[in-house]
Amino acid sequence: MQTPGPRSSSSVTPVTHPTTSPPEASAPACPVCGGQLIEIRHKLVCSRCHSICETCCEGGRG
Repeated sequence: MQTPGPRSSSSVTPVTHPTTSPPEASAPACPVCGGQLIEIRHKLVCSRCHSICETCCEGGRG
């Protein structure tokens, strides 16, 4: 009876990782709910929760 020995390294398939590209610029997201922001009367408004997301110049998060 033979006992199983260690596997040879030639039978192991090397793991290859796919090349990743840097993330592309995406549309701004609402800081409250993560919804898509749309511009209404020069203000960014969330299309999901309707929060007005002020810019950094107006004192809010931006």
